[in-house]
Amino acid sequence: MTVRPTSVIVCTHDRAALLYRVISQIRAQDYPAEAFEIIVVDHRSTDHTPRIVQQLAAEPGVPVRYVLEVRPGITFARNRGAEEACYPYLAYLDDDCRIEPDWLTQLVKGFNLDEHVEVVGGKILLDWDQQEKPSWFGTEQELWLGSNIHLGNKIRLLEENPRVLEGNMAITRAAWQAAGGFLGMEQFGSQNMAAGEAIYLLNQIVHLGGKIAFIPSAVAYHYVGKRTPRAMLRRAYWQGVSDGILYSLLSHNKSWIAQAKSMILDTLPMFALFVFTAISILRRNKARSMYHLLRAFRRIGLLLAKIHLAGDWARARSWFKNRVNAE
Repeated sequence: MTVRPTSVIVCTHDRAALLYRVISQIRAQDYPAEAFEIIVVDHRSTDHTPRIVQQLAAEPGVPVRYVLEVRPGITFARNRGAEEACYPYLAYLDDDCRIEPDWLTQLVKGFNLDEHVEVVGGKILLDWDQQEKPSWFGTEQELWLGSNIHLGNKIRLLEENPRVLEGNMAITRAAWQAAGGFLGMEQFGSQNMAAGEAIYLLNQIVHLGGKIAFIPSAVAYHYVGKRTPRAMLRRAYWQGVSDGILYSLLSHNKSWIAQAKSMILDTLPMFALFVFTAISILRRNKARSMYHLLRAFRRIGLLLAKIHLAGDWARARSWFKNRVNAE
């Protein structure tokens, strides 16, 4: 086994009840204890998170460090963890996940697939924790809660649309730095629930020649918690806003004709999705109707962001201006 010194970073907010479990499971990894550390980045929690981390830090075993990040936005927490890291490899795990003892061993294996691999993503499955899945929640909706089952079970390099999820991924610290760090769309007026903070980072890494690997054996079970249709629709809308802002940041040099064409191609499916929703309701298929409605709400957010009716575009323009000046 190739041992890669790794800083495991857990960003948390008001999840003290779940934090002890995930930190304990990270500490119980079959990875050499002297080759990794645990950094808990507290993103302005109001519960007893600091006390839980202090308790864990006082126990023998893999070192646990507590870092408080007061700036609003999950992106700051992700980047702060990288800034505090002592090791050249960074592994990110969400605070509401459950993992097996070989999670870290499996995850870092992805760097062996190719000398240019800079990012490795693991599989994320949903953990309903014995609660009954709602009748309106179908398998297709799992992607909206962070599952990536669509990537399958094959170890491979992701050549097309190489996206992995920040809740279960590893990245070289050098690549994180070269790409400019995480850039979440909550910095430009979206929401933490749909910040998509790894997407721009991955895009930059690929642009710089890095590769992204997928290791399905590195599994993280993501705790679902109670979900309502209203919360899911909010999630879908803000995902659309984030996607629209990101599209604008990445396509600044496209002609107005290309951008207008893109908006038309986004508008037509939106109306079609509302029609599909109505048909599914008439057929009394709750899961299917919710699936179509979620996609329609995402399109609404996407379009509003593209025409600058959603999002903080003054901040986005300032960011872009600073980026151009830096180049």
